Amino acid sequence: MGPADLLQLLDQTQPRRVRAIENLLRGRRTVSTLYWGQRYQLLALLSLAKQLDRGALDAAAQQVVQQGLASWDANHERLVLTPRGLAAQQSATYFHPQTADWWPTIDLMTARQRILLAVQVASQFSHHAGHYLPLTTDMATRQFVRNWFHQVKANDLGTQVLAALTTSLAKLDPLVAAVVTGQFTGYQQAGQTLGQLSQTTQRTPWEIQLMQFEGLAQIMQDAKAPTNPFNSLLQPLWQTPVSRSAQITLNTVKQGQTLAQIAGERRVKVSTVREHLLEAAIMLPLAAFPYDRLLAPATRDQFKAVVQGPVDDWQYTELPEALQKQYEFFYFRLYAIWVGKQGEQHGK
Repeated sequence: MGPADLLQLLDQTQPRRVRAIENLLRGRRTVSTLYWGQRYQLLALLSLAKQLDRGALDAAAQQVVQQGLASWDANHERLVLTPRGLAAQQSATYFHPQTADWWPTIDLMTARQRILLAVQVASQFSHHAGHYLPLTTDMATRQFVRNWFHQVKANDLGTQVLAALTTSLAKLDPLVAAVVTGQFTGYQQAGQTLGQLSQTTQRTPWEIQLMQFEGLAQIMQDAKAPTNPFNSLLQPLWQTPVSRSAQITLNTVKQGQTLAQIAGERRVKVSTVREHLLEAAIMLPLAAFPYDRLLAPATRDQFKAVVQGPVDDWQYTELPEALQKQYEFFYFRLYAIWVGKQGEQHGK
């Protein structure tokens, strides 16, 4: 990810931690990473660049500062756009995905492997090519696509796949559609690499990846139709954005058990139970989390009476001592998440 890509992830009024953005891309699912992903409205990027090394964004951060597009805060931890950086961000013809809200609910990496291999298999089959070198994928993907192929195998499979892809791609920006089809491998056709697509489109490699995710998400959405040939191949890849362990904890809370009871039954610390619940609160819509049970209206009123200013500036240690004794950090953070979700609900 280069400076042009990082520039699109910064804000002119909200200083943003480069390390938090990096950890989000790398899939570090700590409560802190998820919380700041929510605050920055970047949760859609979670785990989309697991190959990044620690410090991978440092060079890009240094370049945007050197170019006068952003500046560091006093602790040299957070970046904020300068007026020049804001102008550059707004004038750039950078790609902004329209399906990003779906991304946390899709296993995009597995979907990519399955779609690419399935398209190759259908193409070769439609041309009666029995001997070809399949794309390199993991064993699980090969087995799943093999089973899918034998399930949907028909003389017109190639026609069905072409029709489904044409329908999905027609809903995308033409450039995005071209990038998606450009990566397909089929009969007497080799798919283009990320670098090749970047060079031919004059877009950054990260933009190309975003376009690919956009196309995958649209294909996934359309594959929900039972008549779509990709239905059985892709439907299992829709997922809850919450980890399995956190989902179990959340379900138990909804059943009425206390945090201490849950910790005892699951043989984990109460702090772990709280981390699960904060993750669920961050990742799920406002109505899907039991705020009234864990954060009663009276409790919210107590916090509201003492916290002021932007949510990002709130500090637990600045609360009145009596309130700190009454409520642990968990409730303070949950309140901040709830306030943030209220803003999202009203489009703020």
